[in-house]
Amino acid sequence: MSTAAIVVAVVGVGAAAGLVAIVRTRWLQSRTLEKCVALSVALHAVIAAVCGLVGGWAPASWGRRDDAPPAPVITLGDDADGRPVEGGPADEGEVAGGIEAAEAAATAGREPPPPLVPVAAPAEPLVAGPPADHVPLLDAPAEASADAPAPADTPAADAVAATTPGAGTAATDPAHGLPHLLPSAYADRVGERRAAAALARGGSEATEEAVRRALRWLVAAQSSDGRWDAARHGAGHDHAATGQHRAGTAGRCDHGVSGLALLALLGAGSTHRDGPHADAVDRGIRFLTGRQRADGSLAGDAEFFAALYCHGMATIAVAECLAMTGDAALRPVVERAVAHTLAMQHPHTGGWRYAAGDRGDTSQCGWQVMVLATARNAGLGGFDGAEARARVFLGSVAGGPARGLASYRVGERPSPAMTAEALYCRLVLGGSPAEAATGEALAFIAASPPVPSAPNAYAWYYATLASFHAGGPHWEQWNARLQATLVPLQRRDGGAVEGSWDPDPVWGGQGGRVYSTALSALTLEIYYRHRPLHERGQRLAATPAP
Repeated sequence: MSTAAIVVAVVGVGAAAGLVAIVRTRWLQSRTLEKCVALSVALHAVIAAVCGLVGGWAPASWGRRDDAPPAPVITLGDDADGRPVEGGPADEGEVAGGIEAAEAAATAGREPPPPLVPVAAPAEPLVAGPPADHVPLLDAPAEASADAPAPADTPAADAVAATTPGAGTAATDPAHGLPHLLPSAYADRVGERRAAAALARGGSEATEEAVRRALRWLVAAQSSDGRWDAARHGAGHDHAATGQHRAGTAGRCDHGVSGLALLALLGAGSTHRDGPHADAVDRGIRFLTGRQRADGSLAGDAEFFAALYCHGMATIAVAECLAMTGDAALRPVVERAVAHTLAMQHPHTGGWRYAAGDRGDTSQCGWQVMVLATARNAGLGGFDGAEARARVFLGSVAGGPARGLASYRVGERPSPAMTAEALYCRLVLGGSPAEAATGEALAFIAASPPVPSAPNAYAWYYATLASFHAGGPHWEQWNARLQATLVPLQRRDGGAVEGSWDPDPVWGGQGGRVYSTALSALTLEIYYRHRPLHERGQRLAATPAP
């Protein structure tokens, strides 16, 4: 038994004995009011002392309204669809055992990862050497790691490879005068490869024109200090969404929407050094990096429920810029930001939510898994254990006969949106598109296709990511419905909103027009923003059995 527990027990017994003694005597029969006041003060002092002892045992989010998650908690449709949840939620012992097995499997046959570093001032960088899966910028086709299986010979891959420019001069890192190698995951964003990839993987001139219009609007909407001001463009309107009132969650999310806007610009090939929108990217990156907190967070002024979401979005943007340019000045910022993400993960459940100690939810998990994946592309490492724990969390929210469905939190009913986000995370973490769970998830997502009457930028973004990276007939069907719905919703009537998307009725009130436009542009950049996971060799890792 811990010292704190012993002290609490002794204090409790003593207080109970004293109260019995007082009741059994006639002490309260004279000057009753004064004595009651004194007794009340003493009792509250004891309670305060006990709370001070046990306060560290509770998650930091106790006392907060748990029904008020920030904008990115969404559904593709009505999640009350009667889909059964197979199996119950895992208890603490099962989760801990799963994590031990996952970590052992993830590190089998190789040296254990370096220990995690402190958040505020890392003792040593989170670096495990540059990733093997890099190609010279604009010089050669994307190639898989030498340790990974060769990518499948697909028509899309062949079409993109056929358009690769001939040998030339690789991009140079001005800080070191050395050629910079672009990760193959991002190689299709640049030069002639972008148009070829869009054509080969299901895009069209209509989708590309929509992206160009959206990026022009985003650049025009940027503030002079480099941020995208969410409130200036319609954010900050609390409302009831999906049956829950999110009071106080809107506004102060400039770092989050700025991260999304930067990701849209980066997704089309611009960086803070090159591309038609280099100036906008440069000012945006400077805004984010210049306001990093001492603990590594890039959340800016975001309030409690939105802070980790904003941190994730901003971190992914800065890490992508580092990966695409090799700018050494960005590396310390990314290292500190990734360390913050690692510190916020629950050590037993493997999930993320609002504060360190929260058990986790699938919506938050998606952004933090993206943080780790992007950091790997930027050359960082040392978080195999965190990824293994994330797999365990995804297993804890899984449902369906093949365990391919997913709920927002443990024990809740699966929804299409959370199923899409969980599927994407599983693929990023080494899951196979050929698994039965993948097919089950894709069928569930397809049952809630995009419709013009119910726009939901966030939901369509994750469903598009999951379908694209899984590939196959489900992707072709989803892509056709997506284009037929999303492209016509873009504003093309001139004026200040030309090229943007109206804030959707689900979370647009919280994120505003920048949020809806950036996510919609990212969705239509899917054809080249990342090389499809089903086409390229990937870092395979064992997934613990459910």
